[in-house]
Amino acid sequence: MARYRTAIIACGTIARVHARAWQGVPGNPVELGALADTHPDARREFGEFFGIPEDKRYADFRQMLDTEKPDFVDVCSWHQQHAEMVIAAAARRPKAILCQKPMAVDLGEADAMLTACERNGVKLVIAYQRPHHAAWLAARELIRKGAIGKVLQVQMDDGGNLLNTNSHNIRLALFLLDEPPAEWVIGAVERTTDGVERGLPAEDACLGLVGLGNGATILIQGNLVSGLGQGCRVIGSDGIMEFDTRHPPDDQIPSDAPMYMPEGPSARYNTEIGTVRYIGRDTNGWVSVEAPWYDAWAHQCQEAVDWVEGRITQPISRGERGRAVQEIMMALYESARKKQRVYLPLKTKVNPLRLMVEDGDLPVEWPGTYERRARIVRGEAMSWHTPGSP
Repeated sequence: MARYRTAIIACGTIARVHARAWQGVPGNPVELGALADTHPDARREFGEFFGIPEDKRYADFRQMLDTEKPDFVDVCSWHQQHAEMVIAAAARRPKAILCQKPMAVDLGEADAMLTACERNGVKLVIAYQRPHHAAWLAARELIRKGAIGKVLQVQMDDGGNLLNTNSHNIRLALFLLDEPPAEWVIGAVERTTDGVERGLPAEDACLGLVGLGNGATILIQGNLVSGLGQGCRVIGSDGIMEFDTRHPPDDQIPSDAPMYMPEGPSARYNTEIGTVRYIGRDTNGWVSVEAPWYDAWAHQCQEAVDWVEGRITQPISRGERGRAVQEIMMALYESARKKQRVYLPLKTKVNPLRLMVEDGDLPVEWPGTYERRARIVRGEAMSWHTPGSP
């Protein structure tokens, strides 16, 4: 018997992943109680697929929150809506809010989200799911025990823009090193085209170096080189550890049909496998890290329930850790804007990349605005947002 009800805001691809995660928590303590989405097809498809009654499907998320009074609120919208929706949900005082990554589009929004949750006694979780992979948790224990010696640097080289892809890897680096504070960031960005990602100005490539309080550094190579993807390489004084992700073939993954499937089966995320291998002074070659598999998203939801019920006090994905990622990303942009190393805490509260674009400091070589996520938008629109709008 479910003890809690969750309400999902925005019923796109990632909401399906989150819904499966809530349903996958052992013992089924949380039921999918309600949904909200502005698009009628999304409401109908999602509601029918996940068994949410018609009278629990809303076009207005605030009306849903006021009427349903859910225990958990799950924000699955695009980046620019995260802050507004989390702050509105916090004002209704659910037990906890789970918000899809990245936490926000700038540091000011992230701080406002934390403030809204703190003043209302609401727990906030930011959905960076990959540190919840079983093998990655086991690998962190090996790092703690010195399997590769003292960590000197964490390297990452995913494609795409910072907020959408390497944000995952920055979160991974901080997790593996037991959440050290970032002390400084130096960075550069390239923006030769007028691309936007979920309506927000996006760089074509970025390069950053982050100095951490434990003496290690994080090297960020966004869309510059390839090889690691969704993962990282940890360089230690006595060895190397490499993290990666994979998933089963699509014909072995549950389908979303008859729902709209612009990106294929969303359960790719729920069936994702975190892999790790390392080589150390005494390993005599590469060694794979083994651990029993489970859905990392469900593990994250389980932690949210455990946090609410007082069994844990320091969940892996709590809001402050999402903010730490946000600060590093914004500091990289601010370093590019100021053309110097930026020391933390970061004082700039707006998005420095957006500021550079609006001020004309990043003139594009090939004009013409385009939305990089246009393929997942329903209907005639090419974006859910007017490019560059708040």
